[in-house]
Amino acid sequence: MRGLALRVGAVLIGVIGALIVAEIAVRIFLPAPESARVASDTGFRDRLSQENSNPSDMRLNRGVEDGGVLYFQTPSGMRLRANTHAVIENHHVGGRTIDLRTNSLGYRNRELGPKDPNQKRVLFLGDSITIQDYLPEEETMVRLVETKSKATDEPLETVNSGVGAIGLATELAILMETGLATDPDVVVLNWYLNDVQGSEGVETLRPTGLLAHSRLAELLFASIAGLEPERIREDQSMIPMDVDAQWRAEVAKKFPPKQGDAAFDRQAFNYRIQALFFDWGSAWSDGAWERMKPMIAEIKRQADLHGFKFLIVAFPNVDQIQAGYVHDYPQQKLKEVAGELGVPVLDLLPFLRERMPKETEVMYWDWCHPSPHGSDVISEEILKFVQKES
Repeated sequence: MRGLALRVGAVLIGVIGALIVAEIAVRIFLPAPESARVASDTGFRDRLSQENSNPSDMRLNRGVEDGGVLYFQTPSGMRLRANTHAVIENHHVGGRTIDLRTNSLGYRNRELGPKDPNQKRVLFLGDSITIQDYLPEEETMVRLVETKSKATDEPLETVNSGVGAIGLATELAILMETGLATDPDVVVLNWYLNDVQGSEGVETLRPTGLLAHSRLAELLFASIAGLEPERIREDQSMIPMDVDAQWRAEVAKKFPPKQGDAAFDRQAFNYRIQALFFDWGSAWSDGAWERMKPMIAEIKRQADLHGFKFLIVAFPNVDQIQAGYVHDYPQQKLKEVAGELGVPVLDLLPFLRERMPKETEVMYWDWCHPSPHGSDVISEEILKFVQKES
């Protein structure tokens, strides 16, 4: 028995030693993981009491820990908590530390006061491309449009109602729930290729207790969640599997795929459409457009009822921008739908295909999120478009 105990003890010492070495190696050689904390949240505990809720019952976003929630789920999709100040450290897009503050409407925006009669109020609807929670607010496209407009004869007040990981249905819901109350003169829909998708909850699977202090444990938990720092959880607003399969088959027939280099081979691009169908690939499906068309029409109906101008800005992905050919079926469908409704569209794809090869600075940090320089360049185009069409 004594010998067995000694062998077990030796094994345990070896395992502990190996874990210590691994922890040190992770801290030295790997970047710090993304995390977030709520710096302040006015009335958060009171709201929890009123809602009979508990932080552990709600979806967490990017590591927001005990005592605070930045994103939460509603029957019509994800929202940002109102009157909240969160600090996101080592953001997974760009790796920066970001202060994110929301107003009483749950927008990443200053509090809105009475409208200035000398400038138009422009409400932006959109997802992570619009909220840009990976950049300081002053570097976001929405805020840059406002800042740049002050040097023109048509100053604008911009309002950012974007929420990460949402789709067109949730953007329409935000317009109806809070957007109309801002009394906008212009509503800009920042449309992206995955907007047919339902609102997704983004949850971080994190260690607790003593393991919460271990970088190695965080890495292992992230791996369990799908080899990424975040785990995407589907809710009832997501596309049913049978519908998704029908759409995939339809797209594969119309755009035959094969493996290869998507930068030079159109069929290889089609292969990426299938591989990423759960995200932006669904925009090549006519079924997706049948679902999006009435939602776009409803925003136009609201524009007519409430007297604001409705505009659409179409954001491409980097695959489309960098391809040696034009593969813009979704943008053409969007312009077809919008044209029937009389809604102006700014298609950024032609502009970016011409502009990006000439740039010496990086314009995109990943497949869809513009860098600070890219945001600066794109905001100029959006400003010209809004001023011209409104």
